Amino acid sequence: MENKRINVILAVVIILSVAVVSGIIFWSWWSGRTTNIIEEPLPQVETPLKAPEKIVTAKHQFKDGTHTIVGEIDMPTPCHLLDWDVVIAESFPEQVTVNFKSVYNSADVCVQVVTQQRFKVTFDASENAVISATLDGKKIILNLIEALEGENLDDFDLFIKG
Repeated sequence: MENKRINVILAVVIILSVAVVSGIIFWSWWSGRTTNIIEEPLPQVETPLKAPEKIVTAKHQFKDGTHTIVGEIDMPTPCHLLDWDVVIAESFPEQVTVNFKSVYNSADVCVQVVTQQRFKVTFDASENAVISATLDGKKIILNLIEALEGENLDDFDLFIKG
């Protein structure tokens, strides 16, 4: 009878052991499955794109120690005039910043139509000067195209309304 009791206890221990081991295996499988679901990357939320910098394409010429840059910038109305100044930082090569400013002429009644305003900027600096630009205090990309040999940018006509 004692043998039967030992066999029953042994059978119960074996069954409980199998159940515990099966439970551990199932729990690790289930928690691993849940972890995989949680660890999947979240859907990408598109961030709004930064407004592109304004690009101004202009011709550039270096002649006899003087840089000449000519081109056009779009203004919101024909009453917006274009003004500029040049800041040259003393370094080598010089760091040159052309600061363009739009000036509103309120004397006229204006239609909201984009109008190109021409500019001709000249300054003395070394041939390898690094040139950048701003428009109304915001950095713009100044895309400079070298003038062709024999081309004279001094003949560039400015049409200034005034």
